[in-house]
Formats: sequence, C-alpha cells, structure tokens
Amino acid sequence: MRCTLVSCLVPQRGQDTVIKNLGGDAMVFECSSKERVITVRMEDKPRINTNIYLISDAHFDSISCDRKVLKTHLDKALQEDALIIIGGDWYDAMQGKFDSRRNMNELRPEYRTEKYYDVVVDDSVKFLQPYAKNILAVLQGNHELSVRRNSNTDLTDRLTFALRSFGSQAVTGNWNGWIKFILKVYHSTSSVKLYYSHNGASGQSPVTRGVLSINKQATYEPDADIVWNGHTHTAYIMPVARERLSSHGDPYYDIAWYVRTPGYKRDWEIADGYVAQKGLGPQPIGCAKINIYKEEGYPQVNCNFEIVS
Repeated sequence: MRCTLVSCLVPQRGQDTVIKNLGGDAMVFECSSKERVITVRMEDKPRINTNIYLISDAHFDSISCDRKVLKTHLDKALQEDALIIIGGDWYDAMQGKFDSRRNMNELRPEYRTEKYYDVVVDDSVKFLQPYAKNILAVLQGNHELSVRRNSNTDLTDRLTFALRSFGSQAVTGNWNGWIKFILKVYHSTSSVKLYYSHNGASGQSPVTRGVLSINKQATYEPDADIVWNGHTHTAYIMPVARERLSSHGDPYYDIAWYVRTPGYKRDWEIADGYVAQKGLGPQPIGCAKINIYKEEGYPQVNCNFEIVS
C-alpha cells in the first residue's frame, strides 16, 4: 500500500511541530528546526518501499541549465510517487547587482529584468508546482547564500513558502544538516539517517573527483546511513561496509552510502566560461535515487543514478 503525505505546519526556528497519524496507513511528516533535523515518519503494512530523488545544482536560471533532463527526472519521480529533496544551488542567481561573477550572457533572456530575483523565484514555483506535494525540502547552496549575504533576501525560503500554497510540506534546510526517516511496519520501528552537506569535506581534484572527502566525512558523521554532497558537479556513489554493535550487544554489518550528485548545468558548453577557462571538462548530468525498503528488522537502502551524458 502506498504512503501518502499528511500536511503539517512549519515551525518557527527553535520550535517543533508534530503531526500525529490521522488514521489509515499514512506517512506523517514532522519537522524540527531546533537541531537542524528534518524528520519524516513512514508507516505502512506489510512493508515500506519508497524512492527518494536527490536533486542538486540545477542552476535553474542559467542558460546552461538542462531543463529538459531536469523535467524528465522530476516527472519520473512523480510517476513513482517518490519523494523529492532539492539540494543546494537550485538557483544560479549570479547576475545580481552586487555579484562580482555576473555575466548577462549566461542568464536566460526572460530573466534580464530589473526584478531579476522576483521573476526567477516566480518561474521556479511554476516549474515545480506539479511536483509540490512530493517535495520534502529545499536546501541552501553557495549561490543562495551569496544572494542572502549581498542582497538581504533568502531565495530558498521564498521558494518553499510559495510551494506550500500548492499543498507542499517543503521546509527550508541549511548548508548542512540531517534528514531522519523513521520507519514503522507493524510493531517494528527503525530509522534511516541522511546527512547532507552542499560541498562536503573537500574540493574537486581532477584526479580523485572529490571522492577523498568520504574518508573525512566517515570520521565525523559516523551515524549517517547516507551522506549526500553536491556543489562540484561531479558524481560518485561509494558504498562503505561497516561492522556495528547493536544496543543488545550483537555485532552486525551495514552499508553507509556516500553520494555526490552532479546537477543539471552544462558549464562546458560556455566556450569562454569558468569551466572552460579552468579546463575542468564536461560533467555528467542528473541526480541520485535512493530506495528505502523495510519489512521487519533493519531497513535496506540502495542508491543508483539517473544520469545522462
């Protein structure tokens, strides 16, 4: 039986909002801003089997954003009744008055207006409206935080606020934080913990493509079942096997998934742009898809890419 979303109120910072199960087999969404944790509750019988699309680095207002592929992946998530989490840099947002990186040649023509930020937010809402009820959160990236610092407006907050008017439960995340999925099947309850950080723990080496950040993050985020990064426009999935000790003193094994999503910006096609000047080369385009499956006992997590060339 499919899970359905139950609407909730969004808490003020430092407060919690808890929505109880309203009856039937439903996924109840509870959010908390006090400890940088978004909590998602799922309850179903005889099993939970759900997909979660991790989408980052869309750079929506850039002329290089591959909106066709982005829409294809969002449509696929909708067909699967999957959940969607939008990571940092949904916006490119580099053409504001106070941004030293501004280059109007990289901005879509319809956004070349005095009300640039307003128009981009409105257009983002229209684009995402069909998927609003599936979107759990929109997270901060360096492009959004640059606008907040230089222009005193939070584009991510404005997006989530507008999406909620279309039935979304979306909340605004941070640069890093946690999303905790609490899973209940009959009387068996367990959790899957996702840690997100827009950049992760290292930059983009042309040799390692950022994979070395896994070694750092594994030391200071040992409780995560999934660690998700974006920002560098590179892509990897690295499953790391671990030996654990249960609360009952029993050794067991699990997998921690380390994921970096590449996004949807075809930077390489700008002949005199940043990527071309740095010689970084073309990057894959797409997102990651997490599957969470639970009957009784420990949940199973799997991760794959939705990638195009």
